Amino acid sequence: MLKSRLFKNSIYTVAALSCVGLVPFLFNILVARTFGKEVLGEVNIALSFSLIITLFVTNYFGTAGNKFLAEYRGRNYLEPFKFILFSILIVPVLFLTIIVLFLIWQWDYFSSQFSIQPELLLPIIFYIYFRSYYIILRRLFYGVDLVKNYAIIEISSDLVFFISISLVTSLNLPHLLIHTYLMGYIFFTILSLILLSKKYKTIIDPLQSVRHYNYKPILRDVNKYGLFTMIGTSASTGTGYLSMIFTGYYLSTSDAGTYSSVLAIISILMFLPRLVTQVLLPEFSKLYGAGDYALIIKTLKYTIASLTAIALVIIVPLFIFSDTILAIFGPSFSNGSQILRIILPSVFLRIVSVPLITFLSGTKYVLYPNIGGIIIFISSVISWYLLVPSLNLIGIAIGYSFGIILGIVYLIIMSGIKLRKFQLEH
Repeated sequence: MLKSRLFKNSIYTVAALSCVGLVPFLFNILVARTFGKEVLGEVNIALSFSLIITLFVTNYFGTAGNKFLAEYRGRNYLEPFKFILFSILIVPVLFLTIIVLFLIWQWDYFSSQFSIQPELLLPIIFYIYFRSYYIILRRLFYGVDLVKNYAIIEISSDLVFFISISLVTSLNLPHLLIHTYLMGYIFFTILSLILLSKKYKTIIDPLQSVRHYNYKPILRDVNKYGLFTMIGTSASTGTGYLSMIFTGYYLSTSDAGTYSSVLAIISILMFLPRLVTQVLLPEFSKLYGAGDYALIIKTLKYTIASLTAIALVIIVPLFIFSDTILAIFGPSFSNGSQILRIILPSVFLRIVSVPLITFLSGTKYVLYPNIGGIIIFISSVISWYLLVPSLNLIGIAIGYSFGIILGIVYLIIMSGIKLRKFQLEH
């Protein structure tokens, strides 16, 4: 039954995340071919700045919500499930509003320091709100096992984006580039909330009421998990966005445009780790809540072997033909092939290690993935400070790759140690 659910959820997730991966890829191609490297660099610096802000809220509420919704579904606990569900839908608004107010207050400083056009303040504010809820709702769908419904809404929303970006580029309206993302996120949020309201009774019907349940342990566990995840995952995921900001700060918007084309390729590759994480995290959490430890081990072995084979098939040809692939963005982008080749080994390692990291995140060892994320962040930032002034974009790529490899090696070692301990205990 688990294999059947994993297979179905994987198929739906492949369909959804294929579109998710195509969104930045096609966006960068159309912007690069229509407006050139300068505009591509400018808009990606603004988007990276916004994405770094959203990371903290989405990783705190989205990832914690995904885990604990699935875990309490596994335990059939009604009241804790409802408490978490409504918390992750309502509370983020408060945190996002505080962040936005601070951003408005200090906007002159941020826009000048990070080379962001001052008139982008309003679209960036809307982007922060709707991007955050897009991620939170996307993870919520996995926590309540509505993956098929998520896939349909995701694909529909991405079609809205594709239509928007096609119109903006064909009409030569570079000032509306961020708005194309907004159209997709707003559409996704509205459809998701409508669907969840209709499916709510179906979701909670199988759950059993728990008498005299104490909410303090729930808050403690969710806050602890959310805090660790926010720090570690934000540090790890934010490294890519921060590398773009470093490029804009130390180099030029043209260099940022070249680097954007490389990251667009990487974003396609990273849909595989996202797929595996989104499918496995609620399953591991549910199995952990149900105490089915043997099935967790079996699932780990199967997914690691499958991902290794898939990663080799994808990344080896990409490494060999990197200059040809980057030429899709335009002939001048082929000079980014060396940057791409430096980053690809770290992407391979990241893909292969996903099941082990998800195992840690979905059980009681959540602290370690977040330590790994901090290692990635700190080592990359130090590398950029040391290398970028002399090596330029090569320094950006080396720092990015070095940080990921160092952090992932740490996580592989820790997962091996904890997995052995986990087997001995159970």
